[in-house]
Amino acid sequence: MIIDGADLAARFARLADEYDSWKQAATACVERWDWYSWPGLDLRPLHFERDLLKPGRRLDARPPVGRDVLRIGFDAGGRTVVIEEYSGFLRSRLHAETFVRHGDGLVEAAQFDADGPIYLHAYESEGGLMRLAEMVARGGSGRERYEYTGGRISRVEIEHGGRPRSVLTAEHDHRGLLRLVEVIGRRSAVRYERPPAGFDLDVACRDLEDSFVTRVLGAAERLDVDGPVACLALSYYRQRPLSFEIHAATADERAELRSADAHAAWSPADFEASTDAGLDDIAALRLVAQELTLLDADDVDAAAGSEIGRRLMCAVAARLNRRDWSGTLPVTDDFLVYAVDLELVDLERNLTVCLPPERLAEVRERGLL
Repeated sequence: MIIDGADLAARFARLADEYDSWKQAATACVERWDWYSWPGLDLRPLHFERDLLKPGRRLDARPPVGRDVLRIGFDAGGRTVVIEEYSGFLRSRLHAETFVRHGDGLVEAAQFDADGPIYLHAYESEGGLMRLAEMVARGGSGRERYEYTGGRISRVEIEHGGRPRSVLTAEHDHRGLLRLVEVIGRRSAVRYERPPAGFDLDVACRDLEDSFVTRVLGAAERLDVDGPVACLALSYYRQRPLSFEIHAATADERAELRSADAHAAWSPADFEASTDAGLDDIAALRLVAQELTLLDADDVDAAAGSEIGRRLMCAVAARLNRRDWSGTLPVTDDFLVYAVDLELVDLERNLTVCLPPERLAEVRERGLL
C-alpha cells in the first residue's frame, strides 16, 4: 500500500501553508482550459452515480453569471490538474480550487477555499484502476476501496467518519450500469436501477397520480381532527415533491393562524393534524422519483424533474377537489385540497391549478391570498 492514512492527516494539518506551492505546480502543468457544468468531474468510481448525479459536461464557453460552473485545466496527457469552482450564488465568483498531482500509481488532490484547506485526497491505482481512496477533510476522514469485475467497477466499500460502514454493489451489462445497491448493516436500498425497456415517464407519472389519489383518500380517513376540516394540504419539499405528507386544519384553526399571518393559514407545518401518505409500497414511485432526480441533475434545465413532480401533485389535488368527501372525512362547505411546498414558495401558482376557477376566485375575493 502506497498511502498512509496517518501521514495524510498530518499533511492535511500543514496544508494551509502549502497553497501557493500546490497552485503553482498544478497550474504549470495546464495545457488547456475547459468550462464544465456543475458538478464537474471526479476521479472516484461511481462518485456521482451513487447520489443520482450526472458528471458535468464540457461547455463551449463560460455560461452567464448566476450559474454554478467549473473551469478545469488539463495537462498534455488529458489529465485533470486544476479545478476552479465558480458559485452562481456568489455571482459567479471563484469559490474553491482543487489542485491535482499525478504520480506513479498515486494521485493526490488538495482543495482550498477562502478559509483554507477543505480536503486532501490520495488515490491509489493498480493496472490503471483506482483501488483505494484515502480522504482527510475539515469535517473528518474517510476511506473507499474499489473492486472490479471484467475491468468495470463492481464494489465500493465506504468508511466515512463516524458513519456506519456501507457497501455499494454495481451490476453492468453491455449497455452500461444496470443497478446500484447500497448495503448498510442489514439494510439494503437500490440507489439506481435502469428503467426497463419501453419505460415511458409520462405514462408512469399518470399511473402514479392514480395511486396518489387512492392513498390520500385512505390516509385522510385516519386523520385525528377536532371538527370539520376546512383544508387538506399535500405538503412536500421542493426538491422531492413526490415524497409528501397530508396535513389538515379546521376552520377555527385556520382563522387563528390567519390572525397572526395571512400565509400561515396555508402553512401545513402549522396544522395540528397530519398523517403519513403511506407511499412506501408503491412499486413505481422509486423509479419515477429517480428519473425526475436525474432530470434535475441535467444543468440544461436543472429543475425539470422537480417541475414535473410539482405538476403531478397539483393534478392529484385538483382531482381530489372534484370528489365528494362526505363519506371520507367531515368537511366544511368551503373545503379545499391543495399541494404546496413547506416553504410556501409554490403556493400561489399551485392554487391556480389545484382549485376550480370559482373556488380560486372566492379565495381571492375573501383576501385569503
